[in-house]
Amino acid sequence: MRRTQKERMMKKEFRMDFVNRLNGLTPKDRARVIDEILQGRYTIPFSKKETLSKTSLYRWLKEFRECADAGTALMGKVRTDKGEIPTLTKEQKAALLRWRYDNAYRTAEDLREELLNHESTRSPPPPSTSTITRFLRSKGLSRANILFGDRPQPKIRLAFEAEYPQQIWMADTKGPDVHVIDPQDPTQRIQAKPITFIDDNSRYMTAVRYVTVENEAAVMALFCQAVLMLGIPEILYCDRGSPYMGKSLKRAAALIGCKVLHAPVRDGSAKGKEERSLRTIHERFEHEMKASGKDGATLEEYNQYVTAYIAQDYNRHVHESTGQTPEERFFAYPAKLRRFITKDSLMMIFLHCSTASVSKTGLVRMNKQKYLVQDIMLCGKKVEVRYDESDLSRVYIWHEEKYYGEAFVFNEGNDFLQRQAITERIRTAPEIFIPEVDKVPVYSRLERQLAKHREEMEAFDINGQLVYNRQKKEEVRSAILSGKPANTTEVPAHPVTFDADAFLYLLMKLLRRQFTPSERLAVHTFWRSVGPIDEKLVRKTVGRLLGEEHPVEDLKGYLEEIRLCILTKNNAN
Repeated sequence: MRRTQKERMMKKEFRMDFVNRLNGLTPKDRARVIDEILQGRYTIPFSKKETLSKTSLYRWLKEFRECADAGTALMGKVRTDKGEIPTLTKEQKAALLRWRYDNAYRTAEDLREELLNHESTRSPPPPSTSTITRFLRSKGLSRANILFGDRPQPKIRLAFEAEYPQQIWMADTKGPDVHVIDPQDPTQRIQAKPITFIDDNSRYMTAVRYVTVENEAAVMALFCQAVLMLGIPEILYCDRGSPYMGKSLKRAAALIGCKVLHAPVRDGSAKGKEERSLRTIHERFEHEMKASGKDGATLEEYNQYVTAYIAQDYNRHVHESTGQTPEERFFAYPAKLRRFITKDSLMMIFLHCSTASVSKTGLVRMNKQKYLVQDIMLCGKKVEVRYDESDLSRVYIWHEEKYYGEAFVFNEGNDFLQRQAITERIRTAPEIFIPEVDKVPVYSRLERQLAKHREEMEAFDINGQLVYNRQKKEEVRSAILSGKPANTTEVPAHPVTFDADAFLYLLMKLLRRQFTPSERLAVHTFWRSVGPIDEKLVRKTVGRLLGEEHPVEDLKGYLEEIRLCILTKNNAN
């Protein structure tokens, strides 16, 4: 609706009354007068509101002071399309009514784009989104009327944002608006809920999945998958629902250096960005699935569609707050500042967790069974026991955020005292002389591979990885907040050209393949333990192994050979 000159003058006179009361006052007096104005009720021209906001008063005062022409100040904006009458054709109106009836969550931008993509509804000049909005509002089909009606406005909140990606992740679950085919009974349908994780700084959705059973195990599995692919966040912010309040999630996150925070009681909307992303999935995905006739899909099909929607639309659509796509902003964060952990360590950490006490004989009771711990120093102490429900033959023992190995089901064969007695008998038994009959190899090829695999598993150091992640978390945070590069306190006397990154790049070039995140972490951990390393030694060692047709997939074998060469060189010197 266009305003006439007389109506604009009425708005100016109303605003000038308040500007004259505020202009020329000291900040203290101005604040007092503004508080008095905000408490009153007024008849505002061409508005249904009766109160004023502090933002409007300061905006009017600023506009009056900055406007060079006092005659045009506070008269409002003039339409740029004055003289042009935006109209909708009969076909366009029918299409808009039909499309809004099919899905009330389609925005004016979506409807305008759809109009331009059909020959029967395309007309020059194209209608603007405001024209479409006014038409739908006149028919009683505006989004606000359909979705909210006369409900009170939500609580006003102040905006906040993480300082950089990977600092804060938010997690939440939306209500059951989707029904899928029951995998156990195809004739029945059951409810499915989406669990989502979103990065606060970039709005990048790191993980999403529909589940039929919402519990702590489902949340941990999805969080574990996101961490494995994208790295470890510093904070996980979620509400106080039962799937997010379990001890297993909190302790597993603490081990990898991620702090779990919860929203205030009965205030789940404090996670505004996560709530908005769930609303977007509900409006733009779930309702589109129903409108397209795919609401009777299976759980696997729903997860395939939502994964495609998040990857192709949500993460690649420019966000109005950041001015960038979530994908572009999230991956602009340097890879060297991200914290990764190997898959084996992550799978071991993200298991069911419970506390138990170790008896004086080294036994711990769990799942109605007894398990024998390996470290005698844990006797009489309370430990954390992690276990896989599908394999209860062994559990994993943790104490004070440190891994102490596996504990197997106790039986007479692995009793400590009996094993000590057997060892003593073997040690004191007389040596039996076996005459040499034939000279045959002791080990076969499979047995040698098994022995090598056992050596690699014994060398697996999960505690070293966890310590490295905690140290890097503090280094990354201090480097970002101070604007200085990480490890500024360890500047060498002479500039180092062959560092850990160059070592990683050289290995990928020599082995002619890209490394996985776990392999990158292994290379950096190796450099921190034995570095710095001579570039010529690396080229010579790797070249020799390649000449001997050593498999390029065996990264640990190459690193171990480099370690032996360094030790040999140091002993020779």
